[in-house]
Amino acid sequence: LNAFATVYEHNLEKPKSKFANPVPLGLSSFAFSCLILSLINAQVRGVTNNKIIVGAGLFYGGFIELVAGLLCYPSGDTFGMTVLGAYGGFWLSYASILTDAFGIISSYGDNVEMLNNALGFFLSGWTVFTFLMLMCTTKSHWGLFLCLLFLEISFILLTVGTFLDNKHVHIGGGYFGIFSSICAFYCLYCGVSSEKNSYLPLRTYSMPGASMV
Repeated sequence: LNAFATVYEHNLEKPKSKFANPVPLGLSSFAFSCLILSLINAQVRGVTNNKIIVGAGLFYGGFIELVAGLLCYPSGDTFGMTVLGAYGGFWLSYASILTDAFGIISSYGDNVEMLNNALGFFLSGWTVFTFLMLMCTTKSHWGLFLCLLFLEISFILLTVGTFLDNKHVHIGGGYFGIFSSICAFYCLYCGVSSEKNSYLPLRTYSMPGASMV
């Protein structure tokens, strides 16, 4: 009877939950939003109006990426929480700047120089932040390192191009943003593909002296 009771109680126990890895979700939102914005910054196919990024910036690149960053908290992933949460904030704030209802751009009136300087300040902050996060990937894997390296170069060029109101430098920043997006898509696929679900799984390649993958 005691043995039966033990087995019965064991069967009533709930199965242990296993948290999914939220990083690929965050990478997907970043890669998508970064690709769209960078294509516009590079003026691919003559597109220069960047208002199409507002929806993606508010919801996919912003809200979803922010949630993915917060979901890194239970797993103790401080880097993932910081990077995904921060860039989620970037997309939300950038989309807000482009949203007419906030009146941010219109508040500068016809003073284009002041608007460019203000946007340059905004981009400068993200240039510094990206550099700090880049330094935290030098013992990671190549996909993540190159993603942030290209993103850092993109921010530098976009910042300079905005301060100087130079279209060609701005376009260069757009192309490096495309490269960053491609690396993010690669990391995303590596994070979800395996021999169990794909005939073409990919893997990450660690950098010299890597201590985390």
